Amino acid sequence: MNVTATDLPRRDRRAADGPWYAAASFWTGPFTIGLALLLAVGLGLAWYLLGGFPRDHDRYGSVSVPGQRVVELPAGDVRLNFENDTTGDGDTRHIQDRPPGLAVRVSPAAGGEAIEVKNVPGWLFSSISGDRGHEPFGKVEIPSAGSYRVRVTGDQSRQVEPGATRTAPGTDSGPEIALGERPWSPLDSLLLGAILAGLTAFLAVFLLTLPVRLLT
Repeated sequence: MNVTATDLPRRDRRAADGPWYAAASFWTGPFTIGLALLLAVGLGLAWYLLGGFPRDHDRYGSVSVPGQRVVELPAGDVRLNFENDTTGDGDTRHIQDRPPGLAVRVSPAAGGEAIEVKNVPGWLFSSISGDRGHEPFGKVEIPSAGSYRVRVTGDQSRQVEPGATRTAPGTDSGPEIALGERPWSPLDSLLLGAILAGLTAFLAVFLLTLPVRLLT
């Protein structure tokens, strides 16, 4: 008498069909959902920590390391980006390391207390164009539009005396701190942007795997 898989008890049928992780339904079902959720949470968290989609990273100018410069800044969130030359070739290119002890001080040009520089993790985002690249360094909340002195120092850099290189621009060569726009987020809502970014990632995984799921 021939015995088919459908004639066996449920436990025996599973054994006859092979291990659970070998079934196509696992890869197109639980695995796909788990991967989509993981990517959605990761992208949403990255969006929230970065503050949105990066925009013009040096809109307000740049300052060499070491150096200082008086720049015109708008009120609100201004981003500080570390910019440097790149090394390597092709897909192996990466931004040269930050100088040890890199620090940025932003204060009103006419005098006054320095504005707190809040850290933004550099691993969240990086961009390379040609032989230059940049990554997040920090952010400052400018109380009112006006002139501000940006001073950049490092442990292994010569210290800049007050008033020196007052209007010296960035050299676009070697390490610099670039001052740019705050990242874009829909309706200026960071939470909404993070939710939409996560939802986009989730839907993208499902659309990319849709042909496979339809054929199984």
